[in-house]
Amino acid sequence: MILTWLDPNSRAEVYRFYRQFMPYARLTKKELVAVGYRLTTLRQPSVASDTITAAVRLRPIGPYQLLTGMLVHPDYRQQGLGHSLMQAIDKSLQTTPSFLFSLPKLTHFYAQHGFVEHGVMPAEITQLYQGYINQGKQLVLMRYELQTLTKS
Repeated sequence: MILTWLDPNSRAEVYRFYRQFMPYARLTKKELVAVGYRLTTLRQPSVASDTITAAVRLRPIGPYQLLTGMLVHPDYRQQGLGHSLMQAIDKSLQTTPSFLFSLPKLTHFYAQHGFVEHGVMPAEITQLYQGYINQGKQLVLMRYELQTLTKS
C-alpha cells in the first residue's frame, strides 16, 4: 500500500470511495485526506487506475485535529491495512493535538497506535463529541499521546 495525501481539488475518486462504503461521511475541503492505494504496477499512484484500499481524514477543529473517516475497503480488511495507515499518518498525529471518536469495539485498535481514553479533553472536542452522544451514538472519545504507544 502506498499512502498519498490528496490535494483538496483532486478528490473525486475518494468521494466515490466514501459514498460507496461509508455513505454518511461528509468530506470537506479543509480536511486533510490520506489515501492508501494498491498499486497495479511499480510507479506513483494514479487515482484513475489504482485501487483505493484505505482512507482516513484529519479534520481541523480550532487548534486541534480530529481523526475521522478511517475506512478500509471491504475486500482488503483483516490484512493489516488499518495498522499500516495509522503508522503512515503518525507524524501528522504528532504535529497537532489529535483526537478521535471511536466505536467501542475499536478502542483497542486505536490504543495500539497511541490513543487513550482518559484525561482532560478540550472544550471544542468535548462539545462536538457531546453532540454525537446526544444523538444516541455510542462512541468513545480518545486523545493521541505519543508516550503511551505500545506494541501489541
